[in-house]
Amino acid sequence: MWDLIGILHQGRGNFVLGNDFAAWHRAGEVLEILAGRQEVTSAEHAWELLRSPLPLVDSTREPRARRLFSAIRQDLGLVNGETQTAKSLADLSEDTREILEDELHRQVSGATFFQRENPLVRHVVLRKRVSLEDAGLLARVGVDVHPDRQLVREPQGFDALFEAKALRTSEDFREAYREARAFGKALSARGQGRGGGGGFMKNLVEQRICSTIHAGLNTVRALLEGQTLREEEDEDDAELAVETGDEREALERLLNRLERIESDPKLAALLYYLDREKWLGLGVIVFSQYYDTARWVAEQLAQRYPIEAIGLYAGAGRSRLYQRGDSVSCERETLKKMVAEHQIRIMVATDAACEGLNLQTLGTLVNVDLPWNPTRLEQRIGRIKRFGQKRDTVDMLNLFNEQTVDEKIYDRLSDRMRDRYDLFGSVPDTIKDEWIDDIEALGVKMDEYIDAQREATGFDLRYTATMAPPDKDWRDCTAVLSRRDFAVLMTTAWSG
Repeated sequence: MWDLIGILHQGRGNFVLGNDFAAWHRAGEVLEILAGRQEVTSAEHAWELLRSPLPLVDSTREPRARRLFSAIRQDLGLVNGETQTAKSLADLSEDTREILEDELHRQVSGATFFQRENPLVRHVVLRKRVSLEDAGLLARVGVDVHPDRQLVREPQGFDALFEAKALRTSEDFREAYREARAFGKALSARGQGRGGGGGFMKNLVEQRICSTIHAGLNTVRALLEGQTLREEEDEDDAELAVETGDEREALERLLNRLERIESDPKLAALLYYLDREKWLGLGVIVFSQYYDTARWVAEQLAQRYPIEAIGLYAGAGRSRLYQRGDSVSCERETLKKMVAEHQIRIMVATDAACEGLNLQTLGTLVNVDLPWNPTRLEQRIGRIKRFGQKRDTVDMLNLFNEQTVDEKIYDRLSDRMRDRYDLFGSVPDTIKDEWIDDIEALGVKMDEYIDAQREATGFDLRYTATMAPPDKDWRDCTAVLSRRDFAVLMTTAWSG
């Protein structure tokens, strides 16, 4: 979005982001302020942000902000159209500086001054789907969340796969999972974590076997072969390699258990929903956070449905099209077009590639694995819950194995996914590692985070109220007509 704002800024006057030295050109300097995570408390800092671009009085409807902008312009002898000043804070009167100090310490619905008054909210109109739905301007699309025994056609088939909401697993898987946890503890014992993501890497093997057995086998074999795995999480690069005997022994025991597992319950559940619950006819997108899981799922589905065109939507030139026993490299734009033209009913995708992916012709979504990142879950459902979706209610299936951390996280997360807030209007973007270590406190930690973030954003305050005509527009009029005046006016002939 910053690039789009930069394009808008190309017009005359530098009125969007200010002069070339203004902080608004450098997203890294102001994003924390816009998100409310950093508060501007000094008048000197505030003035540097205000004087370029200098807001017009009419750029806001908030009365006290208008008073501040008007006072600044009067003190500096500026006409309303000027959007820059080289004057210093000392050039403002004592009264104006006092107004500025007051504004910096005043919040409106939890939003600070620069969350409410900044170039983004002046030049970007944000309409959240939920707000448009609430206002009746956009048809509401509901989401039925699965697994749910009350929603299935064949309860007996469902019960064979699921225990409540979690997938039934074998003793071999449960032993493999315990060994994955033991490997994580061995990493912690030596303080593993070259790079910034040590805690994240501690749980990597655990997450990979919870994705699919195939992904778990790939990871364990690579580590035992002496490879160093590199992952990127939240802009941190981290590395993982086996260095101690305890780590190697845990992985060898884990590999032994994984190799005994004959079938993956996640694939069985996916096929159950596609066939017996008739999701194939509705169209489905299957998400994974890992490419090897996504590709394995696409290959398994291609074997099951040889006539179907199946897309694998991934990054770095790894997208493919499967049909009639063939697998060919395919451009992502081609896959999107085939979905839009109803030539593809099954799309398998990775999170890394899903930005900008619009698949409203598909009516169901399956999360093969659950990233410990609630933002990604919401982004996934946004691929089909969008304008043009034909179904009044779409279906989302979340697959996770019993007696795993994934099950505990989902249990605590599911009730909280309905209540999100951030810069654009947060359950936490990432489940913190220390929360996982104390799983019983996870719900409490998430609630504390949500409560701290439950504040309006500048976009909410500025634009939500404009979706319906305000009730008191008469206050802005120069005169208010009585009913009699209005009747006389409307019956008087036009004068030449």
